[in-house]
Amino acid sequence: MGKINAVAIERQYCSGGSAIGKRAAEILGVPCYDREIVDMAAEKLGISPDEIRKFEESVLNPIKSHLQLRLGRGDELNMFEKVFAAETEIITGIAKKGPCVIVGRCAGYILKNVTRTLKVYICASSESRTERAVNEHGIAYEDVDSRLRRYDKKRGDYFNVNTRMNWSSMLTYDMCLNSSTLGIETCAKIIADAVNHSCCK
Repeated sequence: MGKINAVAIERQYCSGGSAIGKRAAEILGVPCYDREIVDMAAEKLGISPDEIRKFEESVLNPIKSHLQLRLGRGDELNMFEKVFAAETEIITGIAKKGPCVIVGRCAGYILKNVTRTLKVYICASSESRTERAVNEHGIAYEDVDSRLRRYDKKRGDYFNVNTRMNWSSMLTYDMCLNSSTLGIETCAKIIADAVNHSCCK
């Protein structure tokens, strides 16, 4: 897999980031981890993946988070931290086993002192995201706009809270790709080429 050992992909909702990660991993001949990270963290903590999502949404709610900061660190905030700690341990363990592609879950930040990692951000136009939301995710057209905003905010908040970095800033990443312009296959090939042609610092 070249000198870069891991690829960490953050992505806008319905930008095709998961498909790009999977395809890049196929080209590179390495495993890809996406939603499996949440499942593995849930198993490690002895809870369900749905419970993890509930805790995340609860803690990332601005009003509730403000109250928790005023009233003390509640059970939900503690669980949020436990989830991130579990995911950090899992992602670190995966990267130490060998080359891989990891989608989401702040993997680029987690692996910054673990192994050389290519940090990638996938974005797309509103039009292509809407088309993918309707055709691939079965979201009603009238609900797409609110769903895109809500999921982008959730991903951004999760990343920003845990890393103290800006999820949507290009300065956070090594590479930013527009999947609506380049397409899934080209984005995957660009990532794979970057890995295969990387050199030691």
